[in-house]
Amino acid sequence: MTQRARNYRYSAYTRAGSLTEGRLQASTLDEAIETLWGRGLTPFETLEDSAPGTARWWRRDFLSPHKASPRDVAAFTREFATLVQSGIAIDDALRIVAEQSGTGRMRPVVAGVLDLVLDGAHLSDAMAHHPEAFQDDYVSMTRAGEVSGDLAKVFGELADLLERRQELAGKVTSALVYPCVLIVLAVVSVGVVVAVLVPGLAPIFAQSGRPMPPMIAFIVRCEQSWPTIAMSGVAIAICMLAIGGALSRSESLRLAADRILLGLPLAGTLSAEQNLARFARTLGSLLRAGVPMLAAQTSAGSVVRNRHIASGLAAALEIVRDGRSLSQALSGRPGVAPVALRMIAVGEETGKLSQMLLRIAVILEQQSQRRIERLMTLLTPALTIAIAGLVGALIFTVMNAILSVNELAVR
Repeated sequence: MTQRARNYRYSAYTRAGSLTEGRLQASTLDEAIETLWGRGLTPFETLEDSAPGTARWWRRDFLSPHKASPRDVAAFTREFATLVQSGIAIDDALRIVAEQSGTGRMRPVVAGVLDLVLDGAHLSDAMAHHPEAFQDDYVSMTRAGEVSGDLAKVFGELADLLERRQELAGKVTSALVYPCVLIVLAVVSVGVVVAVLVPGLAPIFAQSGRPMPPMIAFIVRCEQSWPTIAMSGVAIAICMLAIGGALSRSESLRLAADRILLGLPLAGTLSAEQNLARFARTLGSLLRAGVPMLAAQTSAGSVVRNRHIASGLAAALEIVRDGRSLSQALSGRPGVAPVALRMIAVGEETGKLSQMLLRIAVILEQQSQRRIERLMTLLTPALTIAIAGLVGALIFTVMNAILSVNELAVR
């Protein structure tokens, strides 16, 4: 029976006589030592290390997802770029980041990359073995840095690219916080009125024989038929999940949904600006790192989330492969603004395409951010007025009911 692979932590001497440390996987201790000899290392100490899944329960990260998040990858890239720019060797930099990483989700990924690098693989090939953390554009830029011999500069640009993405996502999230808080408070307020005040008033009207106010009667009927309402809500949720599953599995349905999204007045404009900004920033960063146009355009197209826009970019790639310019290939493609085409054409004519693409990304990101800020500026007072009207109407109805109860008591 095949033995399960275990994790081992080792200390060993290199051929140059320096002491190095790391981790590897092997079925037995003897196999781990043989692996070290095979790497040209002289084992000094080899100990079994706890696998991520066998750690003590109080050391496990229960609340965090097991997959590395984009924020984790961005933090790793900045730490690794700083170390490489300081002149530290790649394997030593990977080892330091793996040991000092602030999140446990990146440690096994970095450890796996380190093992492959120690086995003789290129850094880009080692990262390609972990597509859950390193996307195609990341691997392409890393490979370009290895070819040009300027890996430190490339990782600095990668860190800037990923941090810019996180910054934009953080701004959108921050803009949505206040409206979400308003909605939650409104739900809580309505829940208190419906669950506490209304049940105490309804029996009084029933006992006196007087009709209940329409709002109170509606709430009482909803409370009496809550099983039906709950079952209807569950059925709707199941239908929504089924539709979402069908969209995620069917490429044609996702393409149709994204096409419809682009046709919406405000959401379509935001989607087009954000997707084109991601494409332009990624393509500009790849070209500046020395990646060839076709490979750079392929990798940049993979970061576009809207399938309809991505299909147009894929068709443009074939035109570029036939020898046409990028501006001509992107002409008439969905989601590509005319001003972006003109700037790309100017960049091609002046030989500064990468700089122009990055400028396009900045412009589109700023436009998208301003639209979101305007939307939130209008949405916040609109939600405030709507919530105040809803809660005010409920309280007004309850107060009228209370006054009616007082009249009944006086009589």
